[in-house]
Amino acid sequence: MDHMAIRNLAADILNECSVIDRECQAKNTALPTLEAGTSMDFWSESSMEITAARTKALGLLDKLGAMLRGPHEFLHEYVASGWDQAALYALLQSQTLEHIASSGGLASLGSLSAQCGIPSDKLVRILALLRCKNIVQEPEDGVFSLTTISEKLVDDRDFRALFETRVAGAYLGEALNEKPNDYTNGTSGFKRGDLGWGAEMYEWHTHHPDKGDRFRRAMRGVSKSLDPADNLIQAWFQRNPPTDRTKVVEIGGRYGFASVSLAEKKERLSFEIRCDSQDFLRSGEAQVRPESKARIAFNYVPCLFGPVPHEDSDTVLVYLIRNLFWNWADEDAVRLLQTLLLTLRASPATRILVTDGVSPSAKEFPPYVEIAYRRRDVTTMTMHNVKQRTQAEWLALFTQVDPALTVKISLSSTTNAADTLADGNNV
Repeated sequence: MDHMAIRNLAADILNECSVIDRECQAKNTALPTLEAGTSMDFWSESSMEITAARTKALGLLDKLGAMLRGPHEFLHEYVASGWDQAALYALLQSQTLEHIASSGGLASLGSLSAQCGIPSDKLVRILALLRCKNIVQEPEDGVFSLTTISEKLVDDRDFRALFETRVAGAYLGEALNEKPNDYTNGTSGFKRGDLGWGAEMYEWHTHHPDKGDRFRRAMRGVSKSLDPADNLIQAWFQRNPPTDRTKVVEIGGRYGFASVSLAEKKERLSFEIRCDSQDFLRSGEAQVRPESKARIAFNYVPCLFGPVPHEDSDTVLVYLIRNLFWNWADEDAVRLLQTLLLTLRASPATRILVTDGVSPSAKEFPPYVEIAYRRRDVTTMTMHNVKQRTQAEWLALFTQVDPALTVKISLSSTTNAADTLADGNNV
């Protein structure tokens, strides 16, 4: 493709939009907006010229989008849109849109949660994803309104029925209809008996090892290309080169260990992985290059909460916890961190690095960026009944470990994920 392709596409899109603007003025047709109550004339009664220009512009936008995304991001976006449907299905099942409409077009998160019976910390994530898709608006924090798109879903029951047959969304919608449906006691859409698989995802994969192995490979691929965790870890070591201590101890792990890639780049460091899964250890060990094998040890521990070796206080530079806590209850994460804190109290030079997913605050990113994070909120809610923590929730968790703990937060994001890295010590 020639180097003018993007510029030519952009020029063609602008030209078609100019045709639309000119024709609308000539035929006294109101230009479209997404505000509730907007005229439908542009979409329902447009002239042939407007229809042709609109269709061509949409096709050109699709082509430009594919070109800018590239193969990997294009395919990820293609698949990820299923979570938009899941969020919409769950909202339709809950009658939330009708409640907004009957409340004069504006409704608070609290009133919507009370009306539909979905806990507010789940409902806000569903609404946030749909806000990114212009299905609802949030004119002020925690207050939601309709757009012309959601008005259509409220007013046209036949058209709405099309979206009430989406299978992927049905898992989430039906799970939210059951009580209890909170993050602590609720059921994931994946598990829900009559529609789902009858077990939580990781339990199901344990009983279906062929599918579990395929899923782990898929998650490793996602981690390598879309997860900013490794970049955060690499950047920390760049900023904090080792001095007298050179040992890194990584705790846990499921879809890959950060130590494997670190060992290739940080030749002065040695690594020990402590994990309670022999399968994960074997899989990780198989990824190590021959030149790194002498500097990385894979050790099975029957329980991650067990006491750490006494010699850690003399040797460990960093305890590394990568993407382990996202589906853990707060009390379990606190328990593990308090176990490691014993070393930090004896050794002020030692650090704990925790990198994990974070759910950004509302409107922290523009919608075309935020949508990826909201999809992950809905993904973890549907597949695991797990809430992605906000930065404030992460800080509250670390305070539970020890109010005197010093925590430094670093954030990083890709087009599909946001991660936080917490650097903790007891000084």
